[in-house]
Amino acid sequence: MKLKRVATPVLVGAGGIALIAATGVWALSGGLYGCTRADQELAPTLASLSILDAHPSRTRPKDERYSGCDEDDGFAYAGQYYQYTTSRAGVLSFYRQAAAEDGWRLESANPSPSPAPGSLAVDTSALCFEKPVAGTTAHLAVWFPSDLGDSAGDYGLDITASHDGFAWC
Repeated sequence: MKLKRVATPVLVGAGGIALIAATGVWALSGGLYGCTRADQELAPTLASLSILDAHPSRTRPKDERYSGCDEDDGFAYAGQYYQYTTSRAGVLSFYRQAAAEDGWRLESANPSPSPAPGSLAVDTSALCFEKPVAGTTAHLAVWFPSDLGDSAGDYGLDITASHDGFAWC
């Protein structure tokens, strides 16, 4: 009888500790923070989208295409940088047409999104589009590093999406 009185609390306590440990592992592996498996698997899908290959004739790809999952904010991403010798307006005009032809819907446009001196850059996309991709909403941003004081003559295409978190341009 005494053994049963001792064994029950020990078993309940061990079960409670196991539950707490499992919850901790879940939280650290993406349950509360980071990327979930669904978003990690989404990154290659984003990297394969044809819009990342589209570019005006007077531009050329710079560096390799990149993709991954943002552990801080928990979203999948993919992108490509380009160098251009045409005008900025020409780049923006090209992507307005190419994105629309590829099924992207213009969400917002800000041709000169440079942040004010000393302020925090919140959204530096000159164009932002959205489109359903793999059961979620993907966001396509066309942006220029020169708006942040870097790399004049370059622009970037970034696609973000998430099944389990938030993504934006």
